[in-house]
Amino acid sequence: MKRILICLTSLLLIQVVVAQSFYASAERLTTTEGTSILMDEILSSTEGTILVFWEINNQQCTTNIQNIYETWVDEVKQYGVHLVSVCIDKSGNWMRIRPYVDGKGWMFDTYIDTNGDLKRAMNITTTPYTILLDGNRNVKCRYPGYCSGDEKEICDKIIHCIEQSGTLADL
Repeated sequence: MKRILICLTSLLLIQVVVAQSFYASAERLTTTEGTSILMDEILSSTEGTILVFWEINNQQCTTNIQNIYETWVDEVKQYGVHLVSVCIDKSGNWMRIRPYVDGKGWMFDTYIDTNGDLKRAMNITTTPYTILLDGNRNVKCRYPGYCSGDEKEICDKIIHCIEQSGTLADL
């Protein structure tokens, strides 16, 4: 009985550790120009990445990403943390994404999850959905839904961690 309990506890701990690392590095996304790129190539920041999943026809998504963008530009970008957005829209909206992003003046990388592979791999069930990865691609924070006002708090935590230890590892 003791062995079974130890084995089950070990399996649970392994699942928790695996769940905290970014495991979708091999997924392919499409750039707004139409070329294919591996998620592994996108996550090149050594400081960390704010990854935002969104849909173009969802007002909460666009407001959320605008708020995160403004806070990121004002406070976090200088620390080397990248902001990456992944549009998970239906295929009919893909042609609208690039003009929309350009019209908003967003100066961060935007990709399209054309087949929904990354969305499924990351278990994204709602939009907007924000994930914070450290430089080692460990998931530090998951935030499903609209984070009105919370983007400032997230950015403050990022800055504090980087200033204290030079990394997001302590977040």
